[in-house]
Amino acid sequence: MSRFDLHPAHIDGLVNAGLQFGLIGVFDNLTPVGQMLLQQHQPHRDVEHERGEPPDYAATVTDRALHPIAVLCLLECYEYQTSGTIGWHASEAHAWIQRLRETVLTRLPAEAKATVRHGANYLPAYRLLDAYTETPWGITELDQIPELGDGVIDVPVVRKGLRAEILTGPIHCPNNGLSSHVRYVTILGVGEDRTLPAFARISEPSDDAPGVYLLFQYGRYVARPADAPPGTWFMASGAHIHTGDSRWRELIGHRLPIPLHDRTEP
Repeated sequence: MSRFDLHPAHIDGLVNAGLQFGLIGVFDNLTPVGQMLLQQHQPHRDVEHERGEPPDYAATVTDRALHPIAVLCLLECYEYQTSGTIGWHASEAHAWIQRLRETVLTRLPAEAKATVRHGANYLPAYRLLDAYTETPWGITELDQIPELGDGVIDVPVVRKGLRAEILTGPIHCPNNGLSSHVRYVTILGVGEDRTLPAFARISEPSDDAPGVYLLFQYGRYVARPADAPPGTWFMASGAHIHTGDSRWRELIGHRLPIPLHDRTEP
């Protein structure tokens, strides 16, 4: 991503966040902080800067309660666009941005700060939430920053389960079921309530290891796709699932493979 100059509104967003989260006093002037941030972002851009004079900036104050996760997007964008400037790591702007980040993170639930897998990468969960993704990378108006609203930060539950291998033999008729295109599944729940003990919550489901539930029917466990539409009827395809993980026996009471019911018919 190429560097670009941030709009003054972006600086406004940061200084208003500083006011909201207590880095700037209620009766303090926001403009000097904004000038400091802008001067580090655009060092020696004109003669006035070279003479040590602050850049031409006057803060705009908003009465909107900015969403903490949106603020994280603002400061991460500022940091990305400014980190290549001379003296950044020893600058007052760097120290101020770090203080703002630390303060904002204390306001988030643990689930939002947890590291989660996203595709092939790992990143903080808050970067996947709407307040982050809906905040422009470099705002041009304060109104572009999402508000906190009712004060509740909703973090979707990241589901994890136990990875198992799909076993197939000479008699295998999946009819485009899971076992026709993947070699692994992720067990997300067991029984009628489809819950899973904490000891088995290891891996997130993926396209290569989609989720299944283990249901006890007719005296034995069978595995069925977790994302199937309600009312979908599945039957045995000839495939089974199994894992050598010792937690397998703790889940189902034995070490044997169980049938995978992933075949459907029109």
